[in-house]
Amino acid sequence: MPNSTDHTCPDAEDDVVRILLAVADHFAEVRPTEALDTESLVVVISAETYDACGRSIDGRSTSLALAAHAAAPEMTEEMTRGEYALRLRRQFTASGHDWTDDDNQPVIPIIPGPRQAPQQQDPPQQGAPSCCGRPMRREGQQFVCGECGAWVDNGGEGG
Repeated sequence: MPNSTDHTCPDAEDDVVRILLAVADHFAEVRPTEALDTESLVVVISAETYDACGRSIDGRSTSLALAAHAAAPEMTEEMTRGEYALRLRRQFTASGHDWTDDDNQPVIPIIPGPRQAPQQQDPPQQGAPSCCGRPMRREGQQFVCGECGAWVDNGGEGG
């Protein structure tokens, strides 16, 4: 039975690919036109491994960092950080390890809330005039049509 720190555990290859794609994202976003040096590559691979392992340093993070360094493509002297990011993406997305933003979406659908009860309109008042085929509503001393806005003054009657 393999230990979790062995390179042969089933998720080690996927984790290495995810780390190297995260390195590619970092180099593409942070100073992509600057020349890439060995020290930056070591630091960024180590930092991305640290993040991938739950921000902890243990045997698994060390073995993953070493595996990521071993799997990383060679760099040339004049290569920029952006060019190296492109090389990483080409090598590791071509191998079938392309995770899109949709892969991180929740798998459980969101269930809509209960329906709102329909708003009840005030019942028509007795003796109210009608307009547009509907009884008019009372507003103070007037009756107002809810459809066209026409109004009728009651003249102080009613109550």
